[in-house]
Amino acid sequence: MTTEATQPGLNARGLRWLLVFATVGFILSLAMAALASSLGSFGLPLIVVVIVLGPPAIAFAVIGLRQGATYLPEFWSGWSLGHWLILLLFISTLVFRVRDVAAVESSPVDAWAVLRLGPEAVVAGILLYQLLSRRTPWLRSLFRGVIGAIAIYGLVCTLSSIWSVYASWTLYKSLEFLLDVSVFALVLAKLETVREFRNFLNWVWAIYALELVWTWIGAAIWPSQALDELGRLSGIWPIVASNSIGVSGAVISVVAMSRFLARGAQKSDRMAYALLFLFGFISLVASQTRNSLAGFIFGAFLVLVYERRLWIGAVAAAVAVPAVFLTSLGPKLWEFILRSQTETQVEDLSGRKIWWSYAWDLVSQHPLTGLGAYAAGKFAILGKLGAGEASQIHSDWLEVMIGTSFWGLIPFTIAFLGCWWILGRSYWDRSQSADERELTTEIVGVLGIIAVRSFFNVEMSWHAPFLYLAVVAYAEFLRRKRQKQKLGFNARSLGV
Repeated sequence: MTTEATQPGLNARGLRWLLVFATVGFILSLAMAALASSLGSFGLPLIVVVIVLGPPAIAFAVIGLRQGATYLPEFWSGWSLGHWLILLLFISTLVFRVRDVAAVESSPVDAWAVLRLGPEAVVAGILLYQLLSRRTPWLRSLFRGVIGAIAIYGLVCTLSSIWSVYASWTLYKSLEFLLDVSVFALVLAKLETVREFRNFLNWVWAIYALELVWTWIGAAIWPSQALDELGRLSGIWPIVASNSIGVSGAVISVVAMSRFLARGAQKSDRMAYALLFLFGFISLVASQTRNSLAGFIFGAFLVLVYERRLWIGAVAAAVAVPAVFLTSLGPKLWEFILRSQTETQVEDLSGRKIWWSYAWDLVSQHPLTGLGAYAAGKFAILGKLGAGEASQIHSDWLEVMIGTSFWGLIPFTIAFLGCWWILGRSYWDRSQSADERELTTEIVGVLGIIAVRSFFNVEMSWHAPFLYLAVVAYAEFLRRKRQKQKLGFNARSLGV
């Protein structure tokens, strides 16, 4: 009776799936036929690859997305004020036009600037309300530990507006940076458990993943604009540079890899993280960003070290090295790395060496003060060299040096090394919970990416450095937790 009653329902469901399968197959057939005619001799092999790999890839994606969707209720239930503030700051970072030095100097605040200033004003108002109403003592949290070192750097930047080559620009950008740091100080003051912190970090990672998704949607709609003459992927509206796509892809890949390899991860989770890893890595490759790829390799290596699975890296190297040096893959990989540039251009770091050499000359001329945070690079260097559309000189360390000299470099370096010290010490800390160890592993991987890229881009000193501040906040979270444990142990030892 039961079988007969349910049989019609099963048949109906089967017919629905058959209809979906036939429709998708028909659409794909038309797309492949059009692609074959446009690609000529490459069309037929591509169709064969799609036919063979397409069905398992679709099944893989569906299973992974279904597994990932199971975390949405938990994610939304942990939504807090910090999530909203990060969202507002992210909106303020969106770029819809690029202006050179002359345009900035003639009209510092244009219509598009409202989209930047508005969310920042709201965030500043919320922070002020939280402070005056004594709801969250974030100011006390702001000047403690490694995040305190970053806050001191922000104050030095603000002070440098006194001698800056463009005082109002330095003042605004410095206060903007301090606003970013203050939001993470508020988050530190509010979050008490590792699970809460993980939920917050999930939102930070999600922002970068969503930006990648929107970039790919834009590439599907405007392929000729999203891919430059070298085939590098970039965002159209809002504008997202290939370098930004690269770091987002690297971070998503390393975080997904860390969670896939985590010893406490459930088997049902691994498919979702594998899918996320592939998405991030494909985005990284599509960006053709060399320093992001190097950062990914270093970050992935650190994940393997912290997960104590270096054998995976050894196996990968044993396969990759012969493939690169003994097959045609090597020349193709080198061609990919060159990006149609000559070896001289690559050695010149795509023009960076000229900027850096000029910047170093200016540092030697102003060793005690610099030329003003955030303004020195754009106005005193790039504007003079005819590269005024660039916003910075593509190096955190030189940007800090030319802007604030050693006054800013000292606290900036202390914060950076402090993060490495705290996270490095965690490798041997057996008192860490499983959740802490897993989160520490992915944070170390992200810091590895940032460390490599900091020499070639601004990842730690420019609005809004969400990735770096997330690392700083977690390192400070661990430091305060250990401090509380130590105080509790001393109190028990004294019988208090």
